[in-house]
Amino acid sequence: MNENIKAFLEKVQQSPELQAKFSQIRNPEEAYKLAASVQDGFTKDEFITEMTKLYEAQVVDLSDEDIAKIAGGGRLSDAIPEEVKDYLAGGALSFMVAAFAAEF
Repeated sequence: MNENIKAFLEKVQQSPELQAKFSQIRNPEEAYKLAASVQDGFTKDEFITEMTKLYEAQVVDLSDEDIAKIAGGGRLSDAIPEEVKDYLAGGALSFMVAAFAAEF
């Protein structure tokens, strides 16, 4: 993931004001405009691609194998890719759900 996108996520995670602004946005293009005003160093395509990946990791589609693992005492978090667990665990993406949920 682009280091500037990581820096952006950290800034938003630490700012309830920014989280509130992002929670009102309903499409990725608006999210990018606000994100670019918070942190530079990434393109619209990079931002949308990374945020989409992180959003999709939040709404994990469970395979039969994943369901079996969970049913057998495993955890849902075992089905989430390692590279996004830190952001999900910290709640860094809850502010972005509305913008990217509208696309799916």
